[in-house]
Amino acid sequence: MKSMTGFGRSESDALFGKVIVEIQSVNRKYLEIYVSLPKEFARFENEIRKVAAEKVQRGLVSIRVHVFQNASAMADLLPDFSLLESLKKGWTSLAVKLGYSKEVVDFSFLMQQASEMSHAKLSKEEDFEPIRSCLENGLIALDQMKQKEGSNLAKDIGQRLKTISAAVTSIEIKSPDAVSKMRQKLKERMEGLFQPGTEIDERLLKEVALFAERVDITEEVTRFRSHVAQYEELLKSKSLASGRKMDFLVQEMGREINTMGSKSMDATIAHQVVEVKSELEKIREQIQNIE
Repeated sequence: MKSMTGFGRSESDALFGKVIVEIQSVNRKYLEIYVSLPKEFARFENEIRKVAAEKVQRGLVSIRVHVFQNASAMADLLPDFSLLESLKKGWTSLAVKLGYSKEVVDFSFLMQQASEMSHAKLSKEEDFEPIRSCLENGLIALDQMKQKEGSNLAKDIGQRLKTISAAVTSIEIKSPDAVSKMRQKLKERMEGLFQPGTEIDERLLKEVALFAERVDITEEVTRFRSHVAQYEELLKSKSLASGRKMDFLVQEMGREINTMGSKSMDATIAHQVVEVKSELEKIREQIQNIE
């Protein structure tokens, strides 16, 4: 089991400098990936998304790529004199033709134009390999933390399943006695409607007995235990969709315990039903963070 919450970080060296990747993941119903990286490497955003999507199934994943260029890379980025001279000549000629002063083409303007050209120059296809390597290592670190968090979630959910299983067992033990009491109570009420000595219609007694049997919760208890067993298997499973299945099973257990509560008029059983519903709600909150 994995949590959707985690953090991973990795560093690697490249010919153009040092690459640092930081990945943060939080819970989301579906997979959402946000990428932040220097604009000179913007062309690699889709590739980064693809690599991350192969490793993460659900959650909001934020990937930040930091690049610290070395002296050699910085030197390559600097435009040479002939380039700046050509830029100045071309932009000055254009400014004059448009009626602007030559002074608008100053040094800062030229450096801005040269910078855009340099960014395109740095972003070569082979530059993605060190970024990919660093990203994959960061995803491994993220996965390790998610597994650790998932293990803690599994322990907590497992303990809560034991608690609700014990409560349902107690409900099952008390249920036959509750049905018997209800049958007797209904019979006494029906007898009170007639004059002393009046014989009660046999069909009416059968109807009373059938009504009492309808409040039997044997089927609900059996289905509830089946859901718990499936849940316990999912806690040990490596299924990538375990979070969604767990959410479905919690809903089903909620329906069964609600039916038990509606069928029973016993105060003790009603109290335990409330306790089970409270534990199920806590489990539901926990599984919102399971991948």
